[in-house]
Amino acid sequence: MTGYGQGQAQSGSLKLTVEMNSVNRKQLEFAISLPRELESLEGLVRSKLSQRLSRGRIQCRVRMSDLEGHDKIRPRINQSLANACIQALTTLANENQLASQPSLELLLRLPGVVSMESDLPDPGAVESLLNHAVDTALDGLLKMRQTEGELLLVDLRQRIKHIGELVDKIRPLTSDLTQRHREILLKRLEEAGLEQIEPHDERLLKEIVLHADRCDISEEITRLESHLVHFEKLIASQQAVGRSLDFLSQEIFREINTIGSKASNHEIAHLVVEMKTTLEKFREQVQNLE
Repeated sequence: MTGYGQGQAQSGSLKLTVEMNSVNRKQLEFAISLPRELESLEGLVRSKLSQRLSRGRIQCRVRMSDLEGHDKIRPRINQSLANACIQALTTLANENQLASQPSLELLLRLPGVVSMESDLPDPGAVESLLNHAVDTALDGLLKMRQTEGELLLVDLRQRIKHIGELVDKIRPLTSDLTQRHREILLKRLEEAGLEQIEPHDERLLKEIVLHADRCDISEEITRLESHLVHFEKLIASQQAVGRSLDFLSQEIFREINTIGSKASNHEIAHLVVEMKTTLEKFREQVQNLE
């Protein structure tokens, strides 16, 4: 499901801004971007997202700024290390009768002589600010996703209802499947010049009974109707049901497919095609549901 949320938190001149957006995914994925000073808090952000989300690709961006505009980063010179390096290099030059002495450019390239230090607070000091900003952004994200989910639910209900209506059309067609098969079988025998076979011939009756058993779809219809009822139970549970509905749609497809393969009737075949088309649209929408 898609959504967007933003949260802010401030303490003194320090301000944290968190922005989140989500796009559709079957699983839960994260793309978290934090300032270098707060990278150790990524686990905190990931944990809070996992507690309240179960599906989608979540992008989370955290920005930290100083409202007073102070330059918090400046160079730091390790004077003692620089002096030690100068002494060592000077001694080396003198012992080897070298004319050149250590230059400032050379000293600046030596590891540890110059480093950049920041006055920004350590991660522990901003943890409470980050908690607040993340929670606010999550609330906005979930509110937008909930609005989208309510619209999706209306569409899903209509499609399930349509499948139920098609099942109601199929049910009366199953009662005369055996009689139709008997008539077709007798007609084929007549066309093959086998009129002498009696309508009550044991072999003919055996074939009709076997066909009746093969094309009996009453169990499939019952299970299919049970799945349609289970749909309403799932969406009334107030839980994340995206994966459950995805699985349910697979079970519905299995029953519809079996009905189509067992019932040798062109009217039922047309209704099965319509049910599959409706279910496919249902499954596409379920992929977007939390």
